[in-house]
Amino acid sequence: MKHGIVTGSSRGIGLATVEVLTKQPSFKVIGSSTSGNNPLDNANFQCFKLDLSSSDSITKFAVNLGDIKLNFLINNAGILLEKWDASKINMEQLKKTFDINVFGTIKLTEKLLPLFKSKAHIINITSDWGSFSEQNFDAFQPHYKMSKAALNMYTKLLAKRLERNNITVSSLDPGWTQTDMGGKIAPRLPKEVAEDILNLLNNEVETGKFWHQGKIRPW
Repeated sequence: MKHGIVTGSSRGIGLATVEVLTKQPSFKVIGSSTSGNNPLDNANFQCFKLDLSSSDSITKFAVNLGDIKLNFLINNAGILLEKWDASKINMEQLKKTFDINVFGTIKLTEKLLPLFKSKAHIINITSDWGSFSEQNFDAFQPHYKMSKAALNMYTKLLAKRLERNNITVSSLDPGWTQTDMGGKIAPRLPKEVAEDILNLLNNEVETGKFWHQGKIRPW
């Protein structure tokens, strides 16, 4: 049995991911949401309360895990606060975005590191918007883009640190997906991204890489 965590699992990509994973007989999943609630009812799933902007909440979440040993962590929870056509830096929004997308995600991951088994896999859900190779680069959504770029660098740094522990660390670019953030006209469905995540978990892949639809993409 593989045990793991999917943050931000009450909707969108996170919910689709826990739905796909818990259909596999070998997966047992812990999800998170800011309320502690989740619409999924499955014997192989439970949801804990987690607010990534709160150090106390992160600590309580880790304590609730007990002595479980983890095979995977999907860092999916994140926020985008600015309007789609906003390019000016708003320091309050920038700080709030980094509190969750970067600082909270890193704090949670670092706190959980002692729980990972050998051959475990940490997957950070980032974005094409956090890449330096984005083909249609523009000045919009600056806070979100900077936060995902920082998370991509954390992927590379953590992968190097954990090589000796035989733990794989990946970034995953889901592409434009039909979520509250992506909107209804996006070409990808959350279930498709969930299948990408399942495929990454089921295969031995090179650590410290950036993935999109099953292929390594440039940073």
